[in-house]
Amino acid sequence: MSSEEIRATRRSLEVLLTLAATALGVAFVASVPYWSKDRIDNPIPAFVSQSLSAPAEKVALRGPSILASARPAPDLNLSLPDDIATIVRRTGINGETGLIPTAASITTFRLRATGDLVGVAAPTGVDPVQPLRGDPDPAFRVRGYYAMASTDHGSTVIRWTERGVTYEISSRTLDAGSLADLANKLR
Repeated sequence: MSSEEIRATRRSLEVLLTLAATALGVAFVASVPYWSKDRIDNPIPAFVSQSLSAPAEKVALRGPSILASARPAPDLNLSLPDDIATIVRRTGINGETGLIPTAASITTFRLRATGDLVGVAAPTGVDPVQPLRGDPDPAFRVRGYYAMASTDHGSTVIRWTERGVTYEISSRTLDAGSLADLANKLR
């Protein structure tokens, strides 16, 4: 067979299959008014309804549960009380906003007393904050954990790690002491 004959055969099969599918669809729709209108008491097959009504065989637990020793999941989205600040914007760590929930978010607050903007986040890909050697009394403690302050691109940033999650609070207008006091009010 030549290539033209093969193409013509394929084309005729496509047309035949399209017509057959269309005829089947029309026949189905045309048959709907003739279906039985009798009420069916139990539309679920007998073997399924029997398995649903039979009592489940439960196995007694023996020994302690492995979940009993599991720690609760950490809260990745800390927030300030409503009487201190209002939420201005919440953005996912991956930059998404809107209806898609992300594990952690960057939340921007406006302080009610001063109008200053403060960002709170649990950034990913940062090293845990650990006390420096020979530092018996750290300058900052946030929520009872060792914290470090730094300045980055004009913003004052305080980072601390609690229960394996590193958090940060930052502002362009507040100093490290004010940020530490504010961070201790996060919940």
